Amino acid sequence: MYLKNFFKDKKTIVFVALFSFVFFESLSFFAVEYAKKTEVDNYLSVVSPDFKAHVDIANSHLTEISRIFYDIEIDKPEVLEIMAEAAATEDKKEQARLRAKLLAKLSNTYDYMHKYRVRQLHFQLPNAISFLRFHRPKKFGDPLLDVRETLKYVNENKTPISAFEEGRIFNGFRNVYPLYKDKVFIGTVEVSFSFDGMQELLSNIDATSYIFMIKKKVVDSKVFDNEKSNYTKSEFLGYDYDKKTLKETMQIGLNEIHLINSEIAQRVQSHLQKKELFSIYFQGENLYNNHSIIISFNPIVNLNDELVAYVIHYEFGDLIDVILKNLNILFFVLSFLSLVLSAIFTFVLYLERKKQEAIHAFAVHDALTGIYNRHGVNEILNQKIEEFKRDKNHFSVVFFDIDFFKRVNDTYGHDVGDYVLENIANIVNAEIRASDIFARWGGEEFILFLPNTDIKRAVNVALKLKNLIEKFAFSDIGSITCSFGVTTLKENDTKTTLLKRVDTLLYQAKSAGRNCVISDYKP
Repeated sequence: MYLKNFFKDKKTIVFVALFSFVFFESLSFFAVEYAKKTEVDNYLSVVSPDFKAHVDIANSHLTEISRIFYDIEIDKPEVLEIMAEAAATEDKKEQARLRAKLLAKLSNTYDYMHKYRVRQLHFQLPNAISFLRFHRPKKFGDPLLDVRETLKYVNENKTPISAFEEGRIFNGFRNVYPLYKDKVFIGTVEVSFSFDGMQELLSNIDATSYIFMIKKKVVDSKVFDNEKSNYTKSEFLGYDYDKKTLKETMQIGLNEIHLINSEIAQRVQSHLQKKELFSIYFQGENLYNNHSIIISFNPIVNLNDELVAYVIHYEFGDLIDVILKNLNILFFVLSFLSLVLSAIFTFVLYLERKKQEAIHAFAVHDALTGIYNRHGVNEILNQKIEEFKRDKNHFSVVFFDIDFFKRVNDTYGHDVGDYVLENIANIVNAEIRASDIFARWGGEEFILFLPNTDIKRAVNVALKLKNLIEKFAFSDIGSITCSFGVTTLKENDTKTTLLKRVDTLLYQAKSAGRNCVISDYKP
């Protein structure tokens, strides 16, 4: 009746129509925004592993080249002889002579290594004492055991190792090998490459932009003071750029990269602490005509699996632009549909209310017997108890179940068991009042609440039902009996105490031989 009067008011209908349009328009907006985020995030989740795969492939390629140089040019008798002599003497002049000899012997090899992007060739005496840096021949003699985990590892384990590590001068993807002469350990050699070598290889493959940044505390703790000029502060808190990777020849210009990094620094700061691979996208006004740019961050760890650096990749996000364009079109389509949906909103609301009423009725009734189920009873029981205690009226409970019901199911099958349950429900329904509350409590258990009924009358009701059920002729199985517990509401009762007491009485009826009524009635 309320809804009927409601729809007679034209102003109210207009209000509902406008409200529904605003609602559906807002829903469309947030749905499209969510779709944008989801689609873009899904795409970025694919971009990140692809980017990492490119970095890993480039790393593997350069590592393999480093190994080839070691095998062909370094691991040779004449080189090992020089290192063996250097390890065997503490004479500085003799070491200088041997250093010059090694430098002359491998200078052409070192120059040739640059062609293949291998940048560092560094020999160390046992215990990681620098003997000859081909990239800084005049810097030697410094102990490296405490600053170079790779050298410490090879000196202790006498096995090769590959790992990223900051050095005294340059960072590098290190490949360190033990050196032996006649099975005697005589030192180590590093054949490595810096990220700028990898950057060249990657840029030649996809023509996009890469830079490299390393944790500032790593630079501060390891690099010679006069070599720290190789680094410059980045826009990202706690990180420095490797200057060699800041090149003007990249697809996205260096000035634009700095602008982008300034804009996204706060946005990615929490990610940078987590040692995680991730990608984001950025659109800046007046930057490449608002073209989307994808920025990917690949974490670099050292030998101890500690986060020390990031490779950052920049590329135009053409597919993201397509995704965003298509979803903007979708929003305009949804806006039009909002107009249509708002016109039928009131009718949909009416149908929805009817649907909810049907769902609620289904939820509180037993599907087999059509009577209340436990959920339905619990929904109203507390209210009824308080109501009858307030009005000082009688309120009794009959709790019963079918004797040996499992035997029926096991012998005749569950279809016959369902047939028994339905007929017992019908027998009881035919005898009770409209005000009585009858429910299937669970399985073969039933409960009956009798308002305005004292305990004596409740016992009579239970006896009558017991006799009717016992006399009923169930097809194929004959007679069925039930056991009953009966009690009435007392002054201090709660739902829990009432149900517990009647359950105990039912248990006593079953213990007494079944097919009987047990109550707490005292004449």
